[in-house]
Amino acid sequence: MPSPIGHALGGIAAGAAVSRRAGWGSLLCFAMLGAMPDADFLLPIQHRGPTHSLGSAVLVFLLAWPTLTWRRPVEWQGASALRIALAAAAAWGSHAVLDWLGADSSTPRGVMAFWPLVTSYYVSGLDLFHNISRRYWLSDFWRVNAVAVIREILLLGPLAFISASAGRPVRPYRRRGSVPPRG
Repeated sequence: MPSPIGHALGGIAAGAAVSRRAGWGSLLCFAMLGAMPDADFLLPIQHRGPTHSLGSAVLVFLLAWPTLTWRRPVEWQGASALRIALAAAAAWGSHAVLDWLGADSSTPRGVMAFWPLVTSYYVSGLDLFHNISRRYWLSDFWRVNAVAVIREILLLGPLAFISASAGRPVRPYRRRGSVPPRG
């Protein structure tokens, strides 16, 4: 399962691709939404359960859409509330997809991807992302986690960068002191 860094990059990639907005505030929001399902560690529920599902991404959409219709942050003025709510759901949903693609050695294996319709756990078996160890007392703790995080950055960093850059307008090069053309 990816680290919070991998989940944040996945949230940025998914959210920025859907929203077509790339301001720092929106990227931070997408990063937090991508990592947020792991907050279930703080709740009395099974980890990788309901918060790691497409159903919870739908709930995020259903909460975000009316909220953004009522009041929209300045950075998102001019964007439709529907598109931003879909981007928030995509950022949240990226967590389940990344965990589904990752190696999982804990039981039950996988994620409860289709909650509330089905409570079965699903795992892809591709093991694209390495396990993040929480056993800090082991001698190879730092090495194993560093390798896993570097792999996440190499795989997800370019996707996040491309998604975040795609929404930025291209500015023509101007020499210092030149006057822009009128018109």
